[in-house]
Amino acid sequence: MHQQYGPWQEPDAAEGYRPPEYTYVPPEGGPKRNRAPLVITLLCLGMAALLFLGVTAVQLWRGEDPFWMRSQSPSGAGESAPTFELQELPEDMDDGLPTTQIARDVGPSVVCINVYVPQSLSVAAYGSGVILNEEGFIVTNAHVVEDASALSVILNDGREFSARIIGQDTQSDLAVIKIEAEDLVPATFGNSDTLEVGERTVVIGNAAGRLAGTVTQGIISGLNRQVPIQMSDGSVITMNLIQTDAAINPGNSGGAVVNRFGQVIGISSAKLSGSDYEGLCFAIPISDAKPVVENLIAYGYVRDRMTLGVTVIALSSVTGPDRGLPAQGLYIAEILPESDLLNQDVKVGDVIVKADGQELAAAADLQAILKEKKSGDTIDLEIYKYENGKTVSITANLLEGTP
Repeated sequence: MHQQYGPWQEPDAAEGYRPPEYTYVPPEGGPKRNRAPLVITLLCLGMAALLFLGVTAVQLWRGEDPFWMRSQSPSGAGESAPTFELQELPEDMDDGLPTTQIARDVGPSVVCINVYVPQSLSVAAYGSGVILNEEGFIVTNAHVVEDASALSVILNDGREFSARIIGQDTQSDLAVIKIEAEDLVPATFGNSDTLEVGERTVVIGNAAGRLAGTVTQGIISGLNRQVPIQMSDGSVITMNLIQTDAAINPGNSGGAVVNRFGQVIGISSAKLSGSDYEGLCFAIPISDAKPVVENLIAYGYVRDRMTLGVTVIALSSVTGPDRGLPAQGLYIAEILPESDLLNQDVKVGDVIVKADGQELAAAADLQAILKEKKSGDTIDLEIYKYENGKTVSITANLLEGTP
């Protein structure tokens, strides 16, 4: 059993050792009142997951999904299909397209996904997807198709087809499925790296699992939001997400987030909800999704991904010193049993301060370093030890991603 710790679960601590309690501390000067629990909804009707935003544990609800059942397993290895290209912004359309035209143009590229599970003859969950190309490849969220024994896809024109899973990747929460159909309308994809806070966005998806083609509008509220999410299998992933206030609802998972030019720049993924929160919705940037999707089509999984085998939460000047920890670094919330860190006396509650000489302020900093690693590489780490307050230097072996 791997080590895991947080306000939701304590680790098996060694005698005499206890990691720091990790709870939210309001900024100085702010009202110190009890906060309502945050609820994040992964926008597929039916599954549950936990999301930790900053240092606050929040509840994630994910749609559990189903079909009338043949076994679904990734089948991407050997698939040949053209990659989808990210288009540049038009030079002669500063104001973009009217929302009505975006809905007409992009709507046919967004599909409804019905998910079936074993021993079920009715739909257990719903999601959305975006058509990648005329060959029938469709991108959606991994949590939409997770545990599905069969899938069906309903197109914008009402036609319905069975679908098979080409590949899925829980770390990015992305999956690719495929249907055999003609006259498909692929989406046009834009470069999410060019997004700016404040620009208009349109969301299209299968809201509530029954309102296909629902269109909502908002703006980009934030970029590069680092969101750690605990999945249904107990693993925790930190995702780099786009934040928007365009209304998205359960059933929207895997749907399209579109810029003002009608280009898909994100895949709807999650929503933060609670009595004190409104309009906090998140999407996977399409520029981040592209290499993952291409790997899933080609291999059925993401090749050559190196990991450290830990789950981390970024510290801040508030959360760190208040718990006797550094003001910057990555708090280790979980260590997988196969991680080399366990061989080097690193424990849950310790803090990764530097990696390969680079200071770490966010999980994305560590992920960027790992992206450059190859099989057989090591990583140099500076670790703050919570039990004695000392900083030690180690060299750790990395884990290679597998199907």
